Amino acid sequence: MLLGRKDAWALMGVGLGVAGASPWLAGEPAVLGALAGPALGSAWLTYRKTQEWLNRVDADKREDFILKSDETFGELMPTKKGIRLGYTRDNGLPLDIADTFMTRHTAIIGQSGVGKTILGEYLLWQQAMRGGGFIFIDAKLDAATRDKLAYMMKLAGREDEFYVLNVDDPQNSNTYNPILDGDSDEVASRLLNLLPSAENSPGADYFRQQANYALTVLTGALKSAKRRYNFSDLAIIMQSDRALESLLRLPMEAEVRMTLEVFLNQFRKRDKNGTAIDVIKVKEILGGMAGRIAHFAQGKFGQVFNTYTPEINLTDIVKNNKCLYVMLPTMGKDTAALSLGKMVLSDLRSAVYNIQGLDASKRPDPPFLVFADEMGSYVMLGIARLFEQARSANICMIPAFQTFANLRAISPDFEDIIIGNTWNKIFFKFASKDSPETAAEIIGKTKKFVRSLSLSESEGASANNLRATPQGSASKSGGISESWREDEAYRVMPEHLKSMGMGEAIVMSGARVFHIKTPWVKYDEVPPYKAVRHKVSLPPDQLGLDLKDRYQEFLMAAQDEGAKLAEIDNNSFKNPPSA
Repeated sequence: MLLGRKDAWALMGVGLGVAGASPWLAGEPAVLGALAGPALGSAWLTYRKTQEWLNRVDADKREDFILKSDETFGELMPTKKGIRLGYTRDNGLPLDIADTFMTRHTAIIGQSGVGKTILGEYLLWQQAMRGGGFIFIDAKLDAATRDKLAYMMKLAGREDEFYVLNVDDPQNSNTYNPILDGDSDEVASRLLNLLPSAENSPGADYFRQQANYALTVLTGALKSAKRRYNFSDLAIIMQSDRALESLLRLPMEAEVRMTLEVFLNQFRKRDKNGTAIDVIKVKEILGGMAGRIAHFAQGKFGQVFNTYTPEINLTDIVKNNKCLYVMLPTMGKDTAALSLGKMVLSDLRSAVYNIQGLDASKRPDPPFLVFADEMGSYVMLGIARLFEQARSANICMIPAFQTFANLRAISPDFEDIIIGNTWNKIFFKFASKDSPETAAEIIGKTKKFVRSLSLSESEGASANNLRATPQGSASKSGGISESWREDEAYRVMPEHLKSMGMGEAIVMSGARVFHIKTPWVKYDEVPPYKAVRHKVSLPPDQLGLDLKDRYQEFLMAAQDEGAKLAEIDNNSFKNPPSA
């Protein structure tokens, strides 16, 4: 529809051009100036019709609807440093989010199979091509995704900066020891995240604090003695009295040795052969923690984690813009996957702490991305602190989950913490009952004018009961009334959030809302991934503890002691003491 003065001038210009083409005006030089009118008028009318086609808002359709998007952030991105999320559906404009807003974190919510992972891969593609680093925590063993990421890094010329953590395929995984770096308090904090929360259980909190004290003392002693350790070493120490006693033979600082002796003294008991550590009492205090630590030391887990020279160091990866893909076996080994996810996130907290201590010029640039896909499968309460403080380390958290119930399952306040600390929110199609309403509430409401139309019609007839003539009366009336009232309504209706197609999303960035289509990075042929090995050597002033190689020594010692006790008991039975 053509309206307005500009359209009228455009039509007038076209009319002047038509008039100037008349044979009666042939040969008139003054007429040549009128020929600019059709060009300008046609250009304007073409522009108008093109804009009408591009701005094809249609919110009434049940499927394939198009919602109006707010103005994009071109004016806020003078340096063009940012990440592209997709293209608006109403006018096809790119939606770019500046790095300063990406570091305020981004939440991706939607049911399975609608495009969350595809969008995540697109974000990581951009990050890799601009020289940035990322950690992709995947709640499934997806070899195709691993191969694509490795091929993507190869295309970027950065295959040597790509690491894979896959406990299901140790031969094709880089090694990792998350309890090696950091001081004793940091290591104890990471390990404690393996235990369930004890906020509402005083008894469980007591054992948790005891485990924290024990881990701090033991790891502090090993660090003071300049001995590198792994999960297997800690598991042996926590379950063998001889292994605990062997720590006292290591060279360490006097104050650390005193703390270790005081700690071990509470477990000592007297018997006929003198004093010894009561292993049963140790297990009562540390049994739950020892079992969880031992899980990382066995089987395929042990092949990845039992190392003194790990290839994967999260602080190094974040600081130097490297890339890591973590594969969690949630389907086949759900308990192990949950523990591994918690361990990686706990190690990431330490990495954030280390990056915060650096000068601003040494922090990752562009911002480091952490894409936690299907976070509801391995999330824990302690992860909330990452969202509160990661921004100061120039790290962007991008959690992806299916419903808000995944967050509420952690704690009633966990949902508010995550949603409240994410500046950008990307809503894909929902399938649950409450999530669309929750998302619509988060997006907010706006004032709209509601039109109401009413139609009325009446008809009547009357006559006198006593009359001398056949005279009577009849009436008929009708009317139409129109009214407008101001009302509040959702900016995006819950029905729209439940009816979007694959690859469609509603993006809320700050106060602006966009309806976008997300791109898909597709490769014609991807070669299978083969792990790239990174040579790491022991520091010259440190040695490996190597308790695993000496485990038979501890077992034999235990067997010998048991044999001696059995012999003593047997002799006592044969020769009972006299009264």
